[in-house]
Amino acid sequence: MLLLDAPLFAQQNEVTPQVTSAVGRGLAFLAAQQHPDGSLDDAGRPRVAVTGLGLMAMLATGNVPDEGKYGPAARAALDWLVRIQPSDGYYGQVDGSRMYGHGIVTLALAEAIGVETDPVRRRREMAALRRAVDVIFKAQDVPKDAPYAGGWRYEPQNEDSDLSLSGWNAMALRAAQGVGVDVPAQRVQRAIGFVLRCYSAKQGGFGYQPGREASIAMSGVGALNLFLLGGADHPEAATAAKFLADHPVDDSTPHPFYSMYYATQAAYQAGKPVWPVVWPEVRSRLLAMQNADGSWPPSANGEEDDAEYSTSMALATLGVPYRMLAVYQR
Repeated sequence: MLLLDAPLFAQQNEVTPQVTSAVGRGLAFLAAQQHPDGSLDDAGRPRVAVTGLGLMAMLATGNVPDEGKYGPAARAALDWLVRIQPSDGYYGQVDGSRMYGHGIVTLALAEAIGVETDPVRRRREMAALRRAVDVIFKAQDVPKDAPYAGGWRYEPQNEDSDLSLSGWNAMALRAAQGVGVDVPAQRVQRAIGFVLRCYSAKQGGFGYQPGREASIAMSGVGALNLFLLGGADHPEAATAAKFLADHPVDDSTPHPFYSMYYATQAAYQAGKPVWPVVWPEVRSRLLAMQNADGSWPPSANGEEDDAEYSTSMALATLGVPYRMLAVYQR
């Protein structure tokens, strides 16, 4: 269902009429860009990853396969993702998006399965999800030096890890577990261990890899993973959330759409006093940036140069207070 009356699902001060309008125009833009086969991409960029993000944006704003104004678009994207999965399950090889695309699509698949009503399609989707999860398991099991153990990197066979990739893949495992895939607790604990090793006690936030400087994006990833993987009792979660409140996204922020998404997700989990600071700032920023055609422009620093990517991330961010994605529930 399309959330035409968002305050039914969120407090009125969280989702304003302006947000509802922006979401509708953004979804219209995405649907207009969709190819007949259901995929999304822009100028030949990673089709699998962008389609996964687009599907997440639709689901986050209440458009599920076959239901809602953009339900047909969500159905087409989901069917395409299931159809193009390689026999070994590794989505990242299809478009060169590597474990980034793989984690994103695995997460999107799990969230879509949670609202799937067609039993035949659900069986196919579950089979695809299990193959994708097996890829994540095998990548986590690659022998690595102690600082990188438990995490993920660009390719399944890489012998180091980074927090950005690990965040997507850890969330994919949590979502898969939520729809019935067996995810052993020790895998989650290993992921938490890697997240904690990326924490910078000096700065009070998380860095891209152990020993790296804290950033907004990685502090959002780190805090969110701790909140949702059972590590919320670690003090690093609350400290990193405070880092997000103290460091708002601006034009100089690296990867601003990515940063806003994770900062908003983590702030929602943190609650007061972080959420009332982060959400209004991000909301105002995104509303001011939207183009007349409903899209969001590439980032000013040129790091995010794909309108379908930026629009999908903006929609998923504005969708946080709608509380529609099971994986991100408190």
